[in-house]
Amino acid sequence: MAQVLDAAGFTRKYLEERVQTVFLDGSAIDDPDSEIVRGGCVIALSAAMPGLAGAILRKGSPISALRSKTSAQTDLHSTDDAIETLRLKLFNRVAEEMGPELLHRGILLKRSDFENFMATKPGLMEEAVLEAELDGVTVSPAGLLGGKSIRSDYVVLRVLRST
Repeated sequence: MAQVLDAAGFTRKYLEERVQTVFLDGSAIDDPDSEIVRGGCVIALSAAMPGLAGAILRKGSPISALRSKTSAQTDLHSTDDAIETLRLKLFNRVAEEMGPELLHRGILLKRSDFENFMATKPGLMEEAVLEAELDGVTVSPAGLLGGKSIRSDYVVLRVLRST
């Protein structure tokens, strides 16, 4: 898993110093180097979390035995998806620090997830998007979803500038 996170821009130093809690498919893990990930996995990263739950779930916690029922078992994960993807979820400070860079580099989204998200945020496209491009051709932000012009199952979202 550490190699996958490195490819996504998370340095070993960042993972050791800033990321306190790592989940693989909903289970806390202590050593990202020991986990093998495959398409379909969900990796969640968090900075320090408060309280007893944070102490129990933190990497290398002396009281990690209290999470034995929720800990990941080293396993190979797979998906029936045609594109081998995994989901990366970022929480609290990790989202604030790493989210903008990931969005700038580009993230892959299922078209249906993107459309569903945009449907819950009416007007967001017009407010937030100054320019849009689809398959190398400039399109109006409002028309991007309105005309259902996205034909593929996946889209790459890149935020080039933000306020």
